[in-house]
Amino acid sequence: MIRPGVPAPNLAARLGREVVRERSGVEYRELRARSLVNRCSVDTMPFEWTVNPYRGCAMGCRYCYAAYTHEFMGIAVPEAFHSLVYVKTDGEETERQLLRAVRRGERIALGTATDPYQPGEAERRVTRRFLETVARHRGVRLGITTKGALVLRDVDVLQRIARRSRVSIHLSLISTRADLIRRLEPWAPPPEVRLEVMRRLVEAGLEVWLGLAPVLPALTDTEADLDQLLQSVAAAGVRHAFCNVLFLRSPTREKYLRWLEAEFPRYLEAYRRAYEGRVYLRGAYRQRIDEVLRRLRRKHGFEEPRPFRQYEGRAVQLALFE
Repeated sequence: MIRPGVPAPNLAARLGREVVRERSGVEYRELRARSLVNRCSVDTMPFEWTVNPYRGCAMGCRYCYAAYTHEFMGIAVPEAFHSLVYVKTDGEETERQLLRAVRRGERIALGTATDPYQPGEAERRVTRRFLETVARHRGVRLGITTKGALVLRDVDVLQRIARRSRVSIHLSLISTRADLIRRLEPWAPPPEVRLEVMRRLVEAGLEVWLGLAPVLPALTDTEADLDQLLQSVAAAGVRHAFCNVLFLRSPTREKYLRWLEAEFPRYLEAYRRAYEGRVYLRGAYRQRIDEVLRRLRRKHGFEEPRPFRQYEGRAVQLALFE
């Protein structure tokens, strides 16, 4: 049993003493890792390996599903996921695990739980060093998910990877409404910056996707808002998009509902009813969102989404708020 303030034994042995305080007030601590590349434990996900250079994320997204991972560090307050970030060392097993994935033709996802281009990466450069390792090999199948503009720093190495392997960059953006995004994702780049990042990555010849994840009921789900988002992304040259709808498990559920009560209290009871006894929802709402997005993809020239295995907590649509 994990107790607050007491890391799980296998993690406690890997904690370093180094502490770096960023100007934003986020504390970074070292976490020794044998490998940055780890086998995905959920066999229904559309990738076999994950890479998360950081444990914790300073982007501060109110809906972040990964806050529960700090419980493994003995930290019971989910908001601490955004203020205390563990920086993984470059593990000696990273390249060996990478080669295992290459030999098997398996997919690697960079940034599944925390953003690989969060603010601390500018100094720590763990993501950059991992990509330089990838660039030495052929046949890697790599997908990157981020909100961070810092990905532009690594265009050179991403282009080297693209010449020898398959790499796609998934820019997460759920609305073009800057005021709303600042409330939802307080330390992430604003929409106009992310749209410019998309444009520049496309111009660099890289495969770029819109990550419309998650759609938030009552906040970002109107057809007009989704239309504006896809129109803006298409204008940046992006022709691929994927969509998830809000997934709420504890402690993210409690964290998100506390935020909702403070910022949008009129929706609080509807959310509580919708998520009572479940982490995801389905039904008429899901069908409506699916249909709206199919129509908008066609309207703005997006390619049809590729089929992929769906994990019910991460890739399903929501089912209420009609």
